[in-house]
Amino acid sequence: MERFTVWRLQEDTPRYNTYIQECIDITPYHLAEYLLAEAQAEDGDTKIFLYEENGEFALFPEIQRKVNRLSYMNDLKENIYDMITPHEYGGIVSNSCKITLKQKLLTYILSYCNQNNVIFQFIRINPFLQKLPIIYQKARYEVIHSNAQVYVDLTQTEEQIIVNYKPSVRRNIKRAEREELKCEIVYGTQREMIAFQKMYQRSMEILEAKKFLYFNDKYFSRIAECDCSRMCFVRDSSDRIIAAGVMLLCNDSVYYHLGCFDREYSLKRPMNYLMHSMILWSRRNGYKIFHLGGGNKSLLQFKEGYSNTRIDYYIAYQICDTLKYEAVCENWRKQFPQYEEEKYFPLYRYNE
Repeated sequence: MERFTVWRLQEDTPRYNTYIQECIDITPYHLAEYLLAEAQAEDGDTKIFLYEENGEFALFPEIQRKVNRLSYMNDLKENIYDMITPHEYGGIVSNSCKITLKQKLLTYILSYCNQNNVIFQFIRINPFLQKLPIIYQKARYEVIHSNAQVYVDLTQTEEQIIVNYKPSVRRNIKRAEREELKCEIVYGTQREMIAFQKMYQRSMEILEAKKFLYFNDKYFSRIAECDCSRMCFVRDSSDRIIAAGVMLLCNDSVYYHLGCFDREYSLKRPMNYLMHSMILWSRRNGYKIFHLGGGNKSLLQFKEGYSNTRIDYYIAYQICDTLKYEAVCENWRKQFPQYEEEKYFPLYRYNE
């Protein structure tokens, strides 16, 4: 017997938890507590797509967004939607190793899209779900190798880990130690998260980051309450917070999620010390992988200072309705001709 179902996470979270507890390949980005926090930052509904067959199942959380809500798309004559994985990484998880379960789920999702005016899907595939790129490719998604991301193998000794740092990173850590910097890693509270949020959003303003990287008060509030999150603070000799970060934990892996520092104190090298402290804390607490991720050229260069170990990262997308997708893109091009050569998925959300 087979069955395909879809529901909003917020309407039946216990049901989702029942399934996710049986999955053999979950990440922190699949946990309900994280998805509910992320839902506060998204302009859409968190949908759970589930395919079941003889006691086995495949499951995929996605966010369905209404294209009409974009300020420059409110003249569309019908309601049109697209779907994206919740920030930052996603992908299908299952209680079985059978590839066919995931393939059938993707077939049903496409049928759902066709029936519900969803014109586009975009997936950031978690790099540690390594079989998924081929599965998406066979399902006729466009799969693109985005970059090679950085992670630290925590099964090494601390000495081996530090030896693999770039010389400049080791020098900066020694500088931070001479400056008497200290790092504390704790469960977050609302008070601590507010302190982090202020510093983080100031950093985003300086970097002129895209809107979706700012998040909002509700998101930060919910992240502070997640059992899978840890807050990290670097303080100087005056007990002033000069750098901070958020880690997400699940099974044997730690993901560096967000981080920032006060540029007034950059010569004390607080970000180098923050990253170093998080890596060693993760190893000492029994985790096997510390994922730093990727990013733009400068951010990736910073992360590469801590490890020469890489893992391939892929994105996937599918245009579910070519005619409607092209019509929406053409509408967008007429309003923003200066951006029409940009490579972005979906194109009409480039300047969102």
